[in-house]
Amino acid sequence: MIIDGNELAILQDRLEKEGRHQEAWDVKQEFLRQVRESGDHCPCPESCPHHGNCFECVTLHRGHRDHLPMCMWDMVNERLYLLSHMTEGTLQRYEKAHTEEEKKQDA
Repeated sequence: MIIDGNELAILQDRLEKEGRHQEAWDVKQEFLRQVRESGDHCPCPESCPHHGNCFECVTLHRGHRDHLPMCMWDMVNERLYLLSHMTEGTLQRYEKAHTEEEKKQDA
């Protein structure tokens, strides 16, 4: 089961934006049914007691606010990549320059 970029989830979002709320609800319920029936869909390689339990995992990550759950990384990286192109793709140069600057200050 592919969750990221799932056709049903995309359709549900489009229907919702079009104001077709009941159709969107039905499609959303079908998507969630398929996810539940597909078994373990957690991409995290860590063995922890919360593996596959999205509610617990996301709640804990929100609570400690240290980092995002691994299942969110690809989506966030995709958004950051698109945002970096709004600044002519200079994010890597910015990061490199600031990393070098920090090294000079630490020396």
